[in-house]
Amino acid sequence: MMSVLRTVISAEGNKEYQWKPSIEQAIRLTALIPSIIAYRKRHLEGKTFIPPNPKFNHVENYLYMLSGEVPVQAHVHALETYMILTMEHGMNASTFSARVTASTESDLVSAVTSAVGTMKGPLHGGAPSEVILLLNEVHEHGDAETVIRNKLNLGERLMGFRHRIYKTVDPRSVALKAKLMEFSGEDQWLDLSMRVEELGVAILQEMKPGRSLYTNVEFYAAAIMKAIKMNPELFTPTFTASRIVGWCAHSIEQAETNVIFRPQSKYISAVNKM
Repeated sequence: MMSVLRTVISAEGNKEYQWKPSIEQAIRLTALIPSIIAYRKRHLEGKTFIPPNPKFNHVENYLYMLSGEVPVQAHVHALETYMILTMEHGMNASTFSARVTASTESDLVSAVTSAVGTMKGPLHGGAPSEVILLLNEVHEHGDAETVIRNKLNLGERLMGFRHRIYKTVDPRSVALKAKLMEFSGEDQWLDLSMRVEELGVAILQEMKPGRSLYTNVEFYAAAIMKAIKMNPELFTPTFTASRIVGWCAHSIEQAETNVIFRPQSKYISAVNKM
């Protein structure tokens, strides 16, 4: 799916996309991505493509085009909150790719294509599948505390807890949890995820004191994907449908006072390493 996104977005490039990038171009590319994902998914399933419905908003339309059914509002609001919280996150790998491409005075399509190629890598845009496995295990076992303690006693990581940047609470996770709590009792997977988070944080503080291990945004992203029954192969494309907003914003900002990115490298010979 990510290869399809990269190729189709690249094919969108034409003489209309010139330096400098514009808001209108950004809006068009942002609107295109959910349709590309939905079309490809339904094509692989041998189903007819569901055209966009002008009555629905951006996220609601995305879910509608994927399934052909009017989505549950709790799912719409949960996914919408996730996409808002993940549309921009500083100079991450894919955003850096977009900004470097834009700095050469290339067009916005090229910048976004570069970013999609970077997002495709599992170290950046990898799906929160491990969190899904944790939630599935808790659901099947029926006792979240036992599952969590067993994993920690075996020296396993508790997936969805901790973030490379945030050494304390991931503020995106806090905001996403607050939104999900509005729909408490409306979906078993959302309720289960909040229960696992509550127990996970408490047990980690008990067994690993002083480590400040809290849930990250991927934890609740997994819960949302599970609740709306989204296939794992759509996780990273959905993240892409969100993050394109940040890519475009960075590209437009880069164009305002552009200086080409030209990092320097220092060669260290094998002799010097010894």
